[in-house]
Amino acid sequence: MSEPTIFGLFIGTVGLAVFVIAAWKMASWLARRGHVIRPATWMDHQMTKIENAAAEKKRAAEMLDRD
Repeated sequence: MSEPTIFGLFIGTVGLAVFVIAAWKMASWLARRGHVIRPATWMDHQMTKIENAAAEKKRAAEMLDRD
């Protein structure tokens, strides 16, 4: 097996960048249409649950204030 060349590393880096950008754009496209993007880690999952609960409490408090 030969050592990687500068050209090979460049092509790999460009390929990785294209993949990351495509994944980012697809996630943004899905989010705009209301699809929930699953969190990547357990900590992200827990933070999302906490944020959703806080948002729900805020909405409930606003509804009580209106009445």
